[in-house]
Amino acid sequence: MIRSTLGVTLALVAAPAWAQSAEPVADATAQGVGPVAEATDSPFGLSFSTGVDFSSGDYGAADKTKILVVPFSLRASVGNGRLTATVPYLRIDSPGGVRLGPDGRPLPGVPAGSGVRKGLGDLSLGYTHSIPGEALGGVELDLGGRVKLPTSAEGRQLGTGKTDFAVSADLSYPSGLFAPFVTVGYRFLGDPEGVDLQNSFTGSAGTTFQLGTTVAILSYDYSEASSDLAEDGHELFAALSGPASSRLNWTVYGIAGLSEGSPDFGVGALLTFRLY
Repeated sequence: MIRSTLGVTLALVAAPAWAQSAEPVADATAQGVGPVAEATDSPFGLSFSTGVDFSSGDYGAADKTKILVVPFSLRASVGNGRLTATVPYLRIDSPGGVRLGPDGRPLPGVPAGSGVRKGLGDLSLGYTHSIPGEALGGVELDLGGRVKLPTSAEGRQLGTGKTDFAVSADLSYPSGLFAPFVTVGYRFLGDPEGVDLQNSFTGSAGTTFQLGTTVAILSYDYSEASSDLAEDGHELFAALSGPASSRLNWTVYGIAGLSEGSPDFGVGALLTFRLY
């Protein structure tokens, strides 16, 4: 499946643009398009992804929060199953001093150190199982689960300091050059001291489009607020992904926020190296 589990599978990594939208792109690049897809018929695959993500927004506050993310992700594919482990490097520039929520978005009314904070974020572990279209009349289904572990140094205030869980289901229907998709997810959030967080839904709807060996992705993404002090996130997402060589894929993407619960904008680039 070219795209999978949009919105929720990396929603615990702690970076707005990356969390909401980069995992399906990583799926596309890790599985390969064009020459990469033809490079191996092995049921086992191993890939490494890294890149850069930048987002900026005021999230209803007076000052803008700028977040830079460099993710490091290792992915193993065995048959129809995929295991991922991701740790991001974060740099948060927040003049007003805010703490990041479990979805990587600043939590209004929850103070943290102002200025620049940086360091490694929390470790995120995920598993996705794909049910091929042959078994469902042409509809492809991905079922995913993810856990975020509070491995980040507490003093850096780069996360909530609690363990979070997420589950998701992704349906797509390849038809010619297009593959429309719908994704729904649910997050089970830890309970950090002094912060009232609520479990929340995520959802996405969009399509992929094959442009030769390049894949385009367009979607609308929704993220329910995890706090009464925050607003729901509404965003538009667009990406292009393609092969640079038989073992290397590139991706560029961007988002446009449509609500105070989203960044004003986000841009990113990703490289995926097929190790095996």
